[in-house]
Amino acid sequence: MFVHIIFDCDGVLIDSEEISMRTDQALLAKNGVVISEQEMHRRFVGKTFTAMVEELEAERGIRLPTDLEARKDVIMLDLYRRELQPVAGVREALDVITYPKSIGTNGPRHRALLALEVTGIAHHFDGRLTTFEDVTRGKPFPDVYLLAAERAGFAPSQCLVIEDSVTGVAAAVAAGCPTLGFTGSHLHRSEHALALTQLGARRVFNDMAELPGILDSLTA
Repeated sequence: MFVHIIFDCDGVLIDSEEISMRTDQALLAKNGVVISEQEMHRRFVGKTFTAMVEELEAERGIRLPTDLEARKDVIMLDLYRRELQPVAGVREALDVITYPKSIGTNGPRHRALLALEVTGIAHHFDGRLTTFEDVTRGKPFPDVYLLAAERAGFAPSQCLVIEDSVTGVAAAVAAGCPTLGFTGSHLHRSEHALALTQLGARRVFNDMAELPGILDSLTA
């Protein structure tokens, strides 16, 4: 029986995946690394920017500029202010879900805080935000979710996680949290749903409007 819900941020609460992927593609292309949108989604959604860069450098035998993440941050903050929207249906879902809520993300804290403010959903979490910066290892390791559960005051098994990426589901399952997979932010939903299920997501859904009903069914 869960008593607390931990939401991933990007792709679950905020509709940021396309913005992030587009920015990553442009920055990488300027440095000679051309990757399709499909490959970006398949390989790097849910991973930290540092993990992506390290993987590409090792794979291609190159060195990318050390300030690349700082450049991305400037671009992303501007795009967030001008373009960012909440995931469709998430405001309405959060309004009716009565469980206490927190966030566990592989994104940087300052960007997540801006995203919550811009999208008007910060009040649902009362500052309960754990990021990869708070732990030694980001997702797919379980550290983010273990710390988020500890900060909430519950065992991981009492915290239901809502995740959209294979990286995030792997982290949540490894932490011992019951996990739901969300596919609404992804290009190939049926394939992605299968991947999340195989990793241990107990149920997969693609519309945030469904979430309150799913929670009710889990506790019936």
